Amino acid sequence: MYEHLNKQYILSADIGGSHISAALIDASSRVLLDNSLQRVSIQQNADAETIITTWTNTLKRTIADIPKENLIGITLAIPGPFDYETGVCWMQGVNKYEALYGLNIANILREQLALSPNCPILFENDATCFGIGESLSTEMKVYEKVLAITLGTGLGSTFIENQAVVKYGENIPQNGYLYNVPFADGIAEDYLSAQWLIKRYTQLTGNELSAVLPIAVLALNEDIAAKQVFEEYGENLKEALMPWIVKFGAKCVVVGGNICKSASLFITPLQQVLATHKIPLKISEFMELSAIMGATSLVDSPPKPWRKSSQALLPQTMGQLQIPEDTYNMYPFHTLGDGKIFQGYQTLAQWMMTQESICIDGYVGNDWLYIQQILTSYFQEAGIHVEWIKMADFMKNEEVITQIVNPFVGEKDAVWGKKTNLSMSDFFEVERYKSQVFEEKDVDLTIVIGTGSALFGKGKIVYFDLPKNEIQYRMRAGHITNLGNTKPENAVQMYKRFYFVDWVVCNSHRQSIVERIEIVADGQWRFDTNWMFFQELQKGLKQLTQQPIRVRPWFEAGAWGGQWMKDNFEQIYTQEVNYAWSFELIVPENGLVFESDQKLLEVSFDWLMEQQPEGILGKDAARFGTEFPIRFDFLDTFQGGNLSIQCHPSLAYIQEHFGETITQDETYYILDAQPNATVFLGFQEDIQANEFKDVLENSVKNNIPVDIEKYVRAFEAKKHDLFLIPNGTVHSAGANNMVLEISATPYIFTFKMYDWLRLDLAGQPRPINIEHAFNNLDFSRKGERVEQELIAKETILSQFDDGQIVRLSTHEQHFYAINRLEFISQISLPTNQQCHIMMLVEGEAILLETDTGYSAKYHYAETIVVPAGVKHFKIINLGSTEVKVIQAFIK
Repeated sequence: MYEHLNKQYILSADIGGSHISAALIDASSRVLLDNSLQRVSIQQNADAETIITTWTNTLKRTIADIPKENLIGITLAIPGPFDYETGVCWMQGVNKYEALYGLNIANILREQLALSPNCPILFENDATCFGIGESLSTEMKVYEKVLAITLGTGLGSTFIENQAVVKYGENIPQNGYLYNVPFADGIAEDYLSAQWLIKRYTQLTGNELSAVLPIAVLALNEDIAAKQVFEEYGENLKEALMPWIVKFGAKCVVVGGNICKSASLFITPLQQVLATHKIPLKISEFMELSAIMGATSLVDSPPKPWRKSSQALLPQTMGQLQIPEDTYNMYPFHTLGDGKIFQGYQTLAQWMMTQESICIDGYVGNDWLYIQQILTSYFQEAGIHVEWIKMADFMKNEEVITQIVNPFVGEKDAVWGKKTNLSMSDFFEVERYKSQVFEEKDVDLTIVIGTGSALFGKGKIVYFDLPKNEIQYRMRAGHITNLGNTKPENAVQMYKRFYFVDWVVCNSHRQSIVERIEIVADGQWRFDTNWMFFQELQKGLKQLTQQPIRVRPWFEAGAWGGQWMKDNFEQIYTQEVNYAWSFELIVPENGLVFESDQKLLEVSFDWLMEQQPEGILGKDAARFGTEFPIRFDFLDTFQGGNLSIQCHPSLAYIQEHFGETITQDETYYILDAQPNATVFLGFQEDIQANEFKDVLENSVKNNIPVDIEKYVRAFEAKKHDLFLIPNGTVHSAGANNMVLEISATPYIFTFKMYDWLRLDLAGQPRPINIEHAFNNLDFSRKGERVEQELIAKETILSQFDDGQIVRLSTHEQHFYAINRLEFISQISLPTNQQCHIMMLVEGEAILLETDTGYSAKYHYAETIVVPAGVKHFKIINLGSTEVKVIQAFIK
């Protein structure tokens, strides 16, 4: 009997292909009650009634000695295919529980066990639960990356990074599942299941057995055929796992499952090759108990990712990078030399111990609690007494912050806000506490931590930067909040507030404290960091004014997205549904990656413009200040859909309504196109504004399709065409285009008028902005005037022995010019004290050399920035055929 007075319990079970194991766990101590443990075998091909009866009887016996009201939840580790959110079983063709196909197990168990409606029944993959349970052990916590494998009726796998399950990323299979990855002439599970062992033994001997255990017994008794079966199984295991172990960068591999009980018969091949990589292999001591304990974590917090994206994190070291040799590189970096970047919180803590007071400041979205916790552990080890002061304690009341923020985010359902003029101090009550924070105290070190901590005005600053794409991935996962909010909102509202308020405030704050920053740390890795001294970063930023630059691009799926980037960019995650955009050079949201001693550190492009505006923009810095004026990005509609019919705001409109300084004047350069691809541009000659508006509004109201070509012109799009889209121009890229969008930097102000009645990827209607659009549309851009003004004309500016420079005309409203450099051998050009943005749009590769002594190789579709600090540069064709390079610069 259990002492259940006022105690609460979790009923947790591991359901394998041939058994159910269940136990009670004390909810507060997380100790498994040994007396409660039940284990019952189940025939694989049993009928649904037998399976359900066995499960429910086992669970009933497990909880027989506690009052029902003391049960706070049931957690079940169960194999797939299974809908873990709804509890519906979808197992079919996997040799287990096929009789349960389509049944809602959650509803059945709730009825059979007569559970209260308030008692949750939670499901998770059995291999995932096993991995979680193993990773929580003291022995496994020392390993940053663990691959947990279960071998039984099927093949289970869990990829774990810093005790968190990882299901997405380019270095792991989709959902973290290895069972269905291609292997030999099938998939991995075909060769690593109990069924394969039985089938293979029958092939060798003609003897039909119904289970693995008799084969294992024969092998242990030196039966030649049985030994051969397990040796082949071991080779299969090695060949199937090693590519993923290496790709993931696993620091330890742990193996469990029923077949693992016979590990001595097959584990040697994998063990030997792991040893050459210095990766330990652990055989689970707890087996299904690990899955039972791992499943209990569902009660506290059902598995929730800390970032929501299929794009992998930037690797922390060069050893984790797999850089393609002759194709597009997603992870460009700039080398600083030796000894500039340091890895880990321990080294950061060691430096901090030399100080008396520190402000740990940084971008909104950092995990300040974890940063404090991990640093505290190192201070305690060293016997350093630290007083921690949290900036969150000085934050103004949330209602007050909402009131001061509201004028800049507009109505709740509004798509846009207006860039704020608030400062960091507007969010905090600091002045009346300043004298108390750094007063004399009996401590070794005082640390103020959190966004805005430098407002206290004393102590060296450790600044944690965070890439804006990673902020958005954390935002979408509900892992972070806006500055001053206590809980996350929906992603659209949070992004709007980040863009118009938080990012503006954080950038302004950083510029105001820059003279006090001592260290810059990269906050994008959840449980680790790389850092460097700010004076070394300043030298690195200065160095970038003397060499070609590439920012780190990132990629997004969309309702109309295509497949071109998936087919052409080797490092991209190919299991994503599509890719609509590439943030090639949309620098308000791009980062710069530096390298030293094989370690990588990323800072936002903002740092470069704040520190070196003249070095980057040259004579145009006086005009644009710290704002980088030109963007390059990709719009991929190959095998996708049409973009919405849209336009962008006038300069006066964007300044008045949204607080921007320049507007969204665009061009579409066709990097690639399939036959009959189109671009929608300008109006038909007989356009009637009122009629067009009525049709669009009726379409929204009644979900009626619009014959858009009755109102908007459509042009055939061919490779190397350039379409001009000054603000106010109706336009859209049709399906089967790969568009290089060359534009002024603003990038979110798209007024959609018609979106083909489709939903977004989450199944929600996309916002339509007819009123904004009609406040900006230029109805004079119609008929023949479209060809005359909005389709670029080509003029040869100069010719030389094996090439020429072609000017592609832009509109008078465009403040940038576009050239195409076409040559066979090489070309030399001056920068004329201006920044040049370029891309190889035809050819294999080029070498770019500067008069400052730098050279770098670039591949097809990579975006290159040549800063004004370079006086002259040379481009050398590394291929055998003519190359074409697009060049954009300020007029």
